[in-house]
Amino acid sequence: MKLTFPIVLVLGLLSGLTPLAIDAYLPSIPTISKSLNTDIGLIQMTLSIYLLVFAFMQILFGPISDAVGRRKVVVGGLTVFAIGSFICALTQSYELLLAGRAIQALGGAAVAVCVPALVKDSMSINQFAKAMSMIMLVMALAPLAAPIIGGAILTILNWHYIFVLLGILAILSIVLFLRTIPETLPEEKRTPFSFGNATRNYIILLKNRSVMGYIAASAFYFGGMMSFITGCSFVYIEIYDVDPANFGFLLGLNVITMMFASTINGRYVEKLGTEILTKYAIYIPLVASGLMIILSFFNHPPMWLIIMSSMLFIGPMGVLGSGFMAGALKYAGNHNGSVTALAGTSRFAFGALGGAVISVLHNGTFVPMLGTIAACGIIAFTFLKVTVRYAKPVSEQ
Repeated sequence: MKLTFPIVLVLGLLSGLTPLAIDAYLPSIPTISKSLNTDIGLIQMTLSIYLLVFAFMQILFGPISDAVGRRKVVVGGLTVFAIGSFICALTQSYELLLAGRAIQALGGAAVAVCVPALVKDSMSINQFAKAMSMIMLVMALAPLAAPIIGGAILTILNWHYIFVLLGILAILSIVLFLRTIPETLPEEKRTPFSFGNATRNYIILLKNRSVMGYIAASAFYFGGMMSFITGCSFVYIEIYDVDPANFGFLLGLNVITMMFASTINGRYVEKLGTEILTKYAIYIPLVASGLMIILSFFNHPPMWLIIMSSMLFIGPMGVLGSGFMAGALKYAGNHNGSVTALAGTSRFAFGALGGAVISVLHNGTFVPMLGTIAACGIIAFTFLKVTVRYAKPVSEQ
C-alpha cells in the first residue's frame, strides 16, 4: 500500500475516532454529572470503562485481523462504534451511558488495532515510524478539535448531541474507508485463527524482553497522558474556573506541541532512525514529571505552570508514540497484528488504570492528577532506558 494523501487522511480519521470519543465529552463531564444526578467520580469512570474495554478487546481483534484481513475487522468495528455512540446519545441514565461507552470501545478496539498493522504490512521500521508520524499529524486534529467542538455543542445544544456527532463520523468513516483503503494482508500471508495459536503467539511476545520493554514504556507513558485527560476537566473547570467553552483551547495546546513533535519526527526519522529520536525524546516527559512533583507541594500554583508541564509531558507523544511501537515491532518477528494488539491493550489498560486512580484518589485538588502523571513518566523513562541498553535481535532472545 502506497501512502497517498487521501489514504493518510482516512487512516488519520480512523486513528482519531478514539481520541474524539474521549476528548469530545471531556468539557461536559461536570454537566453530565448534574444531568444524570450522579457523582462526578462515577462519570469520570465511564472514561475508564471505555479504556478498559478498548484495551482488552484488542487482544482478540489482533489475531482475528491476521486471520481474516484488515478491512473486514475495520468495517465491523466502525459499525459497532456507531451503535454505541447512538446508545449514549439516547441515554437518560448512568447505567445506559456506561453500557453505550463499552459498546463504543468494543468497535473502537477493532479499528485501532488494524491501523498500525496495515501500515506495517508493507513497510520497514523507519518507514513505518515516518508513516505513523504523518498519520498522527492528521489524528492530532481530533483531540485538538474535539473538546472545542464538544464545548460548542454543550453551549448551543446539550451533551447528548456530542455522541450523535460521533455516530455520524463513524458512518462517514465506513464509506471513506471502503472507497480508499485496499486490503494489505493477502490470503497467502494470513494465519488461521484459533485461540491456541493466538495464545502461543502472545506467550512468545511476553517472553521477549525487548518487545515487552518497549511496550511497558509505552503503557506507562500513555497511562500518564490518560491520567491528565481524566483529571484535567475537573482541575481546569472546577478549580481554576475555566469556562467549559474555552476548555478545549487549553487542551489544544497539548495537541499543538504533539503535532510539532510529529513534524520533527517525520522529517528526521529516516535520517537519524526512530531509536535515536525516541532515546532522547523520553527526557522531555521526565522533566515534566519532576515539575509536576514540585507543583504538588503548592496550595494553588499558577495555572500556566500546570499547562506548561502538561504540554511538556504530552507533546513528545508525536515522537514517542511511533517510536515505542516501531521498537516493539523491530524485535517481534512476523506477528504485526498480535504485537499491535498487545501494545494497544497495554497502553489503554494502563490508561484506564491511571484514570481509575485519579477517580479513586479524587480529593478536590490537583494533586492526584499531577502525582499520577509524574509517577507514570518516571517509570516509562526507566523502562525505556533499560530496554534500549539490553535489547537484542530476535534470534538472540
